[in-house]
Amino acid sequence: MTVLALTMQKGGVGKTTTTLGVGTELAQAGLRVLLIDLDPQSNLTMALGINPEELQHSVYEVLLNPTAGADFAIVPTAYGPDLIPATLELAGAELTLAGRFGRELLLRTALTETRYNYDFVLIDSPPSLGLFTVNAMVAADEILVPLQAHVFARKAMPQLESTIALVRQSNPLLQIGGIVVTMVDRRTSVNQLIEESIRETYGDLVYATVIPFNVRLVEAPAAGQPISRYAPDSAGARAYRDLTQELLQRYGIKQTTTQGTD
Repeated sequence: MTVLALTMQKGGVGKTTTTLGVGTELAQAGLRVLLIDLDPQSNLTMALGINPEELQHSVYEVLLNPTAGADFAIVPTAYGPDLIPATLELAGAELTLAGRFGRELLLRTALTETRYNYDFVLIDSPPSLGLFTVNAMVAADEILVPLQAHVFARKAMPQLESTIALVRQSNPLLQIGGIVVTMVDRRTSVNQLIEESIRETYGDLVYATVIPFNVRLVEAPAAGQPISRYAPDSAGARAYRDLTQELLQRYGIKQTTTQGTD
């Protein structure tokens, strides 16, 4: 059982796309997967074809009453993983929960039992440093960093590392488990130079697989489908299949079923 928080304190780097791409591929490999949408924009929820306005429960209630656990808010999806969805209610929750004692431990407490029902739990956190992102980090075993091959995303890494150092006061074993270079356009020399810089600085933490800039990866969430269903033969889908295989090798896990395209 591994809990991964997908975190980067910059928007548009591919956190939700990577949560969805890896999560669905892990499920198709026969593993039990739970995805958690901690972003008030509910992008992960909608990308799985779920309408937030039609939900009875969400991660909002989980955070409000963590001792009740998280099972009541879990919904199955058509694509393999289970999901704890987000709704618009989450937008106001940060102020509501700001004065709570142990507010950084809310998600970790709620997942105390639930996490053991799954092989992987992937948490999609917001792009800013706030209560939800801190909760994701405190609940996680490791952080998976989607890092766009862009100069501003590259410069955000030291800030993320400083945040991790602070969060270790509540989660001493927290560490970066891997870095995925995303939105790569190999036709541009700038992208290549930034990727080389990332690999030179972080070494083996960086996955060999890179996620290309691919229009199908942009279209799939709007269609309410993961890339493996929307465009299984696209470059983006192939990249997430390769990334998932690499991730399984890192964690020493053999897939229990044969993957295929839909």
